[in-house]
Amino acid sequence: MISLLMVAALAFHTAPQDQKSLWPTPFEERGRYGYQDGRGKVVIRPTFQLAREFSAEGLAAVVDDRGWAYIDSRGKVVIRPYVFDNGPDYFSQGLARFVLDGKFGFFNQRGTVVVKPAFDFAEPFRNGAAAVCAGCTMKSDGEHSVVAGGKWGFIDRTGRIIVPLACEAVTEFKNGKARVKRDGQWTYVDRSGRRVSP
Repeated sequence: MISLLMVAALAFHTAPQDQKSLWPTPFEERGRYGYQDGRGKVVIRPTFQLAREFSAEGLAAVVDDRGWAYIDSRGKVVIRPYVFDNGPDYFSQGLARFVLDGKFGFFNQRGTVVVKPAFDFAEPFRNGAAAVCAGCTMKSDGEHSVVAGGKWGFIDRTGRIIVPLACEAVTEFKNGKARVKRDGQWTYVDRSGRRVSP
């Protein structure tokens, strides 16, 4: 019986911990947010206007004097995301958008850039592909912005162009097909850009 209890106690102490408990947690002080460890020790000084909890991958979304950013557990800015719906872009299929020098790219949940910024706009990834454009512009439409003009196509999760940027408009892929507009006509293409039946 004693040996069984010892084995159970050993198993309890060696069981993997909840990943989130390994990361600092946000706290507020005089209207600014920082992070503290499990003992309450301040590990990132309260300098942020807003601070979210760390993800299992070790990133936390914060607002500093320049806007939204993702930081690591030392408080260092890893990447600045594209701002969507008044917050950092949502991760879709493990990737989120960012903008650098006016060009869109994608990063993963560890903050690593996986698609270099090369496009004038990019939609989130859906069904393994993202619609991207060259030459398009964002225009204000009341409270929202709309993307107009340019040539559209699709990339895969590595950033490889799978449908050339030669379309006037596109819809997302469903069941391996996307609806695209070329020379004023709507048609369907597969993931290699070849025309297919609906």
